[in-house]
Amino acid sequence: MRAVITSAIVQMKQSIARPMFRFCVFLEPIFAGFLLGMIYKNKSISDFTLYAFIGSGMTTFWSSICFSSASDIDREKWVGTLPILFTAPIGFKTIVLGKILGNTIWGVVSFFISMFVVGVVFALPIKFLNIPYLILIILLTILSMVALALILSGLFTISRKIRILMNFIEYPMTILSGMVFPISILPQPLQWLSMILSPSWAMKGFELAINGGTSAEMIQNTLGLSIITVIYFVLSYYIFERIDALCRINASLEVF
Repeated sequence: MRAVITSAIVQMKQSIARPMFRFCVFLEPIFAGFLLGMIYKNKSISDFTLYAFIGSGMTTFWSSICFSSASDIDREKWVGTLPILFTAPIGFKTIVLGKILGNTIWGVVSFFISMFVVGVVFALPIKFLNIPYLILIILLTILSMVALALILSGLFTISRKIRILMNFIEYPMTILSGMVFPISILPQPLQWLSMILSPSWAMKGFELAINGGTSAEMIQNTLGLSIITVIYFVLSYYIFERIDALCRINASLEVF
């Protein structure tokens, strides 16, 4: 645990020292909040709350998770420290987990900055009928993002095209998860695909917290999000085990 905390603190300091990351944490939430606020300011209170207030925060949170998971591994590879981290006694998974937790904290900061901007700039009513369920969904969403970041970090460790991939997956995830508009308007096959993405379940949970829902709906959504999060963690463990074997056999850790 001490190694994870230390890794997280170091990562937070390193991340915030980069201009691009400061833009993602402090400026992107302002732009996203203003843009989605302008789009939904004349819609219903429920839509404004879900897609402008919550959705803008989710998009910036996802951007920080997506780019930090990719760029951190890429940067370690370029500066030549990735092999050192890979062979560290405490374990590569532990170090990466600490890095992700550090970036997740900054992601949460951007999440709340975006909501603050929407609330202050537009000064429209914000509607939540179930605050305890909202808090539960926020906590589960953060946990699921950590699990998702672990998967991405593992895959990016052995990929030679990190920068291309991290740009490729950002907006499709935003669209398929229903962060900025309802996924019900997408073709049915894409709606089925969205069911394997934890942010989709998170947005559904936020919708239930805003509009209210039956106990059965909330339990079903909570279980769905929890199960997918557990699957993500199991999958990330398997990926890191495979990475360990592949990198030792193929000596491909620093191959570009």
